Amino acid sequence: MYEHLLVPLDTSDVAELALPPATELAARLGSKLHLVSVVAIWTEDGKADEGDTLRWESALARAREYLEALQRRLDLEGLEVEADVRQGDVAEEILRYAAECDCDVIVMCTHGRTGPRRWVYGSVADRLLRQSSVPILLIRAEPTSS
Repeated sequence: MYEHLLVPLDTSDVAELALPPATELAARLGSKLHLVSVVAIWTEDGKADEGDTLRWESALARAREYLEALQRRLDLEGLEVEADVRQGDVAEEILRYAAECDCDVIVMCTHGRTGPRRWVYGSVADRLLRQSSVPILLIRAEPTSS
């Protein structure tokens, strides 16, 4: 039934709170875990300069290293894991990945932002809840101050 579980990660400790329930589900159901990290790339003026390109390449490399380390750890636990790094709009890329890999459920943690921080940054979880065609298991983190 749940053959493919998607866990979006942004390299934060909060996002990793989704891993224990996701790995437990994967182990119990024999599901494949898909780890994805999306590096949001944009500039205020819409034009990338050399400094922007270097920052993006560095962010992509850090995300790859992070996911590869998690993948190795989970492989040692006997789980089947695939990892991918994407770039672009975070919610759009997560939804695209879920469709491409035929994921049955998305397991993720909210950052629990409130007040102005939520207004400024928006909520990836909120966008996914509104746009996803697959179920989402949402793990709530403790709210942080605004």
